[in-house]
Amino acid sequence: MPSSESRRIAAALERRVGDSHDPAHVAACAIVLWREIETQLMPILGTRGVAALFGRTLYLTSRTHSWLGEVPEGVHSVMDLDSLQAAITAQPFAIGIEGAGALFVVFHDLLVSMVGAQLTERLLRDVMATPSSGHAAQEAQ
Repeated sequence: MPSSESRRIAAALERRVGDSHDPAHVAACAIVLWREIETQLMPILGTRGVAALFGRTLYLTSRTHSWLGEVPEGVHSVMDLDSLQAAITAQPFAIGIEGAGALFVVFHDLLVSMVGAQLTERLLRDVMATPSSGHAAQEAQ
């Protein structure tokens, strides 16, 4: 069961999605969040480190959301956000937002296990606190 702190990052996705039930909008919002996470963590973990953590997140989350197994796994030097966006868009709204949210929860929990809860919260504070203006998802399209 996810902690309340790890659940906050999934709630950030839900705030951005708002009232839309369009899977493409869910995917666009998720990709914007991933890009923000990448920007926050790259100075600390490097591009390959962020990509490796993302890949591990995909692997673990695909155990409960098998459709995420369609996103190429393995060690990559960058996050494959195009494949993730396509996978989320291909799902019905409820399945897509649940899986995308689960990815963020697993990612958060993995990061906590690496650097601790306090540093994780500081690193992801801006990402989790982003208001749901809808502008970020529009920029991703």
